[in-house]
Formats: sequence, structure tokens, C-alpha cells
Amino acid sequence: MQKTLATPGDDAAAPPELARPPDWPPRIQRVRTQWWMRVRDLVMTLLAWMAYLWFLREPVIAGVAWLSPSAGTYLGNLIERPLAVDLRPYLWMAAGLMVWLGLAGLSRWRRLRQQPSRDREVPPLLPDEQFAAAGVALPDQPPWREARCLRVQHDNQGRVLGAAPDF
Repeated sequence: MQKTLATPGDDAAAPPELARPPDWPPRIQRVRTQWWMRVRDLVMTLLAWMAYLWFLREPVIAGVAWLSPSAGTYLGNLIERPLAVDLRPYLWMAAGLMVWLGLAGLSRWRRLRQQPSRDREVPPLLPDEQFAAAGVALPDQPPWREARCLRVQHDNQGRVLGAAPDF
């Protein structure tokens, strides 16, 4: 069911105006958090990155040595790890992943092109049509229209069995 907006001056018998659907993709709004939560998240993120770099220290040192031999030698002496890492398996794996992703995209090209654009708007159902599609009886509609939030029970076929206001 779509949300409805109350319009001032309208009587209760007139159908309510439908609200615009939310923008897509949804934007996550900034919220205020306590300072200790931000510090905790920063520390946990830094620890995770340090652990990740420690596990991959040999390929990282080899990559730095490939870009700058003097920096690679300095890092190798600092961490005391021999630069005996062959980067070719990593490069082959990365190249294979890129080829696989490219071929997967090409194989699904036609199906991806046939999907409707998210910019195309679908006309909304009128409230009476929405209630009819949900299988809501006419006497049950006024509480639904007045409630801010409903808990709806339905069967396996999607028919509405009942609803109660959820506070």
C-alpha cells in the first residue's frame, strides 16, 4: 500500500492524495553518534586494515619494490621478510577475474538491456484499486486509512487475512 497525504479542507469521503514514492536509491542520512562510538569504529577499522596488510605483507612489499626498489628494500629490511614473492600468480588471478567479469557482463548484455529504466515512472493505483488488489473489505478500509502503521497478516497467495494498528 502506498502512503497517503492528508489534504486540508477535504472531507473524509474524498479519496486521499497519494504520496510520492521515495527516491531511489535511498540516501542514508547523517546521524549524530556518541564520540566513543566513532573512536571505537575508527580503532576497529584501523586494526582490521593492519591485520589485512600483515597477512598480505609479502605481496605488498613486492609491489612496493616493483614500483620503487629503494622503498621496497627499506620495507624489506624493516619488516625482515625476504622479497621472494612472485607476483605473477596474483596478476594472473586478477586478470582471470577481470576476463570472467567481462564475459559474464557480455553474456547477460541482452537481458540487462531489456530491464526497464528506473527513471520510468509506473502510474500508481488509486486507493480503492489498492484495497481491492489486497482483498480488503469495504468496512475494513477506514481504520486502514487512519492508521500511521499497520501490521498486516496474509496467506501464502498474498491475500490479506487481517490487519491491526502497530504502535
